[in-house]
Amino acid sequence: MSSTAFAELAEYLDLLLEAICVVEPNHRISYVSRGAERVFGYRPDEMVGRMIYEFMHPDYREASLRQAARVNAGGDVVHFENKYIHKDGHAIDIHWTTRWSEKDQVRVGVARDITEQKRLEVEREALIAKLESMALTDSLTGLPNRVLFADRAEGAITRAQRSQRGFGVLYIDLDKFKQMNDEQGHAFGDEVLKAVGQRLQHSVRPTDTIARLGGDEFVVLVDVGNSQLAPEAAVNTVVKKIDEAFAQPLQVESLPINIGISIGIALWPVHGLTIEQLLQHADHSMYRNKFAK
Repeated sequence: MSSTAFAELAEYLDLLLEAICVVEPNHRISYVSRGAERVFGYRPDEMVGRMIYEFMHPDYREASLRQAARVNAGGDVVHFENKYIHKDGHAIDIHWTTRWSEKDQVRVGVARDITEQKRLEVEREALIAKLESMALTDSLTGLPNRVLFADRAEGAITRAQRSQRGFGVLYIDLDKFKQMNDEQGHAFGDEVLKAVGQRLQHSVRPTDTIARLGGDEFVVLVDVGNSQLAPEAAVNTVVKKIDEAFAQPLQVESLPINIGISIGIALWPVHGLTIEQLLQHADHSMYRNKFAK
């Protein structure tokens, strides 16, 4: 179909929100519908006769010209996305549906502006990520919560069953935290909990998982898979590092705060085969250590 024939259909094509573009093999635009102004911001007379790549976003020019060569080679309808520069200067996301016209020796494309759709997709993905984070992390400390800890623990059990190396669970409780919370106020207590979480994160390795179960109760999943030490010795090494870290005061609202901690230990599979059994054993061990002080 010639450019003249396309022009004769203009009164119908102009009803479309999309832009109809007819492009010669050398990339020169021979026709665009009035929808181009809605999509690209340019009137048809501002685009016809110019090279289509003049309007492309520079970062997408090379890939777009490869797609154009694919269309020029004939074959099936081609769908792809790229970016163009709108007349007012901002980048726009374009979805193309394009095919080669063997009869007229041109490629015919339908361009649809999907910028808003892309923006909404990004916002949706960000919202989903935020909701997932809220569901799996403790809102106060940013540490994994009970749900994420349980998931990590199940993975640790699966790996331990294969390697027979085991792993450890530490149950950590702050000494006299309730008394401090009552005397200093809950806002101050929250700052203490955040400082404790940060201190714990700096006390263990990246392969270990720290979680806050609630209140002043924290747990650590100790990975011993790559340690040269026996599992019990590797876990005790982590416990020693945590004890040493909390021997130094925390800085809370510019005040040095001495926080005592009690730690209970459970080893897989010695003290249990499930995470519930391990937590229960570590919890009991922690209370024995607390009352022994």
